[in-house]
Parts: sequence; structure tokens; C-alpha cells
Amino acid sequence: MEARLLLALRAHASPLLDSVFLLSNDLGTLYFFLPVLVAIALWHRGRGERGVAGLWVLVGLSTYFLQEGLKTIVARPRPALWPRLVSVDSSSFPSGHALATATFFPLLALDLTRGQSNARRAGAVLAGGFLSLFVGFGRLYLGVHWPTDVLAGWALGGAQCLVYWRWLRRGANAPAGAGPSRTT
Repeated sequence: MEARLLLALRAHASPLLDSVFLLSNDLGTLYFFLPVLVAIALWHRGRGERGVAGLWVLVGLSTYFLQEGLKTIVARPRPALWPRLVSVDSSSFPSGHALATATFFPLLALDLTRGQSNARRAGAVLAGGFLSLFVGFGRLYLGVHWPTDVLAGWALGGAQCLVYWRWLRRGANAPAGAGPSRTT
């Protein structure tokens, strides 16, 4: 069933869609996330929010090691249904792109809109969620993951996002000197 779904997506391939989904591939790479994670951590550190800066470092490390560990344990082969537009050399399960984007984009939206209106925050989180869907769908279009790999990545990333968001909220609402936003 998963192969049929991928082949159905491939039937709609075009040079324009290839370009669009190659962009989605770039949005989920370590080369994209690492500088952004470092920048957001340094920004919080510069604001005296050492705990939040540390949280972002933890987000990056846990996301990387979670997906790498699961890929090693599960060792699921990637689909080989057509020649790929991107080269990949790791196992397929879970999709690290889906996991990272489901963790990172909504959490970044929530972090950057702390203290703003609920409507603005909801819009930012929806945009973050859309980016994660875009990247995950791109993994299927490019034929580098099975649908269940992407679903698992989204589920794990969503769970991570919720855990870290609760921690971030708890620290943001804690008295000075307590929780993850501690500045001393």
C-alpha cells in the first residue's frame, strides 16, 4: 500500500514540483537547522535567558540523537521505486526531516510569539505546522521515505514540541531564578 501511494505521487512529477520539493528537502537538513538553533540559543543567551538558550540546545541534540538512534535500531531500507533527486545514505525510519520540522517550526513559532495575542500565536503555529507538512510531503514526493516513516517523524516531533513547549511555558511563567528561563 505504501509503494502504491508513492507511485501515485510520482505520477504527478514535474520539473516545477521537483524544484519545489528539493527546497522542502533543504528546510529539513542539519545545515539549515544548526545555524538557526545556534542563533536562537545565542539570542536567548544575550537576553539573559540562559535556561531557554539551554532548552534550544537540548531541542537540537535530542532531535538529532532521537532520529539517529531510531534509524540505527530499526534499520528500515528506504524506498527504491525510481531514481532519486537527492542522495541519502541513512535508514528510512523515522523521517528525520519530518521529526525535526515538527519539533522545531511550531516550537520556534511559539517561542517567538510569547506574550503576543492568541490569534497571532495560532497563526504562527499554523505556519510552522504547514512548513512541517510541506517538508514531510516532500520526503514522499522525492521517494526517500515511506509514508509511515513520515507519520512517525511527525508524531515524534509533535510530542517533542509539546514537551519542550510545556517546559518553555513553565520557565517563562516561573518566578525569576526558577525554571528553564533562569538567568543566573
